[in-house]
Amino acid sequence: MRIGVVSNAYHPDIGGVETHVKRLCAGLAAAGDDVEVITQHATGSVDDIDGVLVRRFPLTVPARDYRLSLPLWRWLRTHAQAYDVLHVHSYHALVALCAAHGGAGTPMVFTPHYHGTGHTRFRAALHPLYRPFGRTVLTRSSAVVCVTAAERDVLLRHFPEVADRTVVIPNGTDPRPAVPVVPAQSRRILCVGRLEQYKRVDRVIRAMAHLGPDHRLDVVGTGPAAGQWRQLAARLGLAGQVVFHGRLDDAAFASCLAQASAAVSASAHEAFGLSVADALAAGLPTVAAPIPAHQEVARMAGDGVWLRYADPDDEADLAAAMIEATSAGRRRPAALPTWDDVVGGIRAVYTAVVKQAAAAARPAAAGAVA
Repeated sequence: MRIGVVSNAYHPDIGGVETHVKRLCAGLAAAGDDVEVITQHATGSVDDIDGVLVRRFPLTVPARDYRLSLPLWRWLRTHAQAYDVLHVHSYHALVALCAAHGGAGTPMVFTPHYHGTGHTRFRAALHPLYRPFGRTVLTRSSAVVCVTAAERDVLLRHFPEVADRTVVIPNGTDPRPAVPVVPAQSRRILCVGRLEQYKRVDRVIRAMAHLGPDHRLDVVGTGPAAGQWRQLAARLGLAGQVVFHGRLDDAAFASCLAQASAAVSASAHEAFGLSVADALAAGLPTVAAPIPAHQEVARMAGDGVWLRYADPDDEADLAAAMIEATSAGRRRPAALPTWDDVVGGIRAVYTAVVKQAAAAARPAAAGAVA
C-alpha cells in the first residue's frame, strides 16, 4: 500500500506527535508499505530516513504556532491521487487543513492528537473560532483515530457527528530489556517532553527546591520555554540539580533512562501521555498530573506499576511524591501496547477505508457506463 503521511513536523524535530509519526512510519515501512512523509520546514528538502521518503516543503508562513506551506498544499493537489491513503496528523496544526483541501479524492485517515483547547490564552481564545475549519478536516476524513478514550470523549463533545467513524488505537511503547540500576551520586528524576508552557516543567523545577541536594532533575527535550526555565532553575539556586539535556539520540536517552530513579510529568494537556507510558514500560516509578490521559495510561499499565498522582500547582505535594518515587525502586516493566500493535491497528484502518472508497466508486462507474 502506498501511504502519504502528512505531519506538521518530522524527525529530527521532537515532540509527542513527531515521535508518534516517526514510530508509525518506521513500522509501516518494516511491514512492506511504501511510505512518504509530507511535511514542512524552514527550507525544502527530500531525504530518506530509515527507509521512509521525507518531503519537506518550505514554509510560506513561518510563525511558530501557525506554520503554513503553500507548496505543500500545491503538492497534494497535484499528487494526492498517487497515494492509496493519506494519513493526516494533528488538529492543532494548519497542515491538516491543507491536506483536507489539497488531497480531495484520496481516502483520508485523521489522527487529531486532540487537546480540546489551545496552549496559550490567545490560542485558547481562537480555538472556538477555528472549530468550523477543524470540522472540515473531520468531515473529510474516512476514519478518525484517537489515541485514548479520553481524547475521543473530548473530541466527540465538540464534534459528535464523527462518532461512527472514530476508533481508539493507543500509542505504543518501545519494549525495553530490564536495565540494571546504574549507581549514581544522586537520585535522578527524568522529565521528558517538548518544552512548552502547558507541559508545566516550571512546576517540577520549583518542586525541586523542596528536595535535598542528593536529588537531580534531568530534563530531556527542546522548545520555546527552555530559556525561561533555565533561568528559573538558576534563580532558585538549582543550576547544579536541574540539568537540561536538549534533544538526545536513542543511545543517549537509553543511558539517561538507565540512570533514572523515577520519572515525572506535570503536563496539563495530553491526548495520550507518551512520556508516562515510556517510563512505566521501563519500570520507573512515575509521578504524573491527574489528567484523564495519564489516568487511562495507568489503567492500561495495570496494578503492578508504581504511579502517584500529584497536583503540579501544589509544590509540597509534587515534591513529596517525587521524593517517594525516587525511594520506591524499579518495578516490573508494564505490558503496554507496542508500536507493532499500533501499526497493525492502523493498517487495518487503512484497508477498511480503501475498500470503502473502492465500493463507493463502483456504483458511480457503473452509472457512467450505463
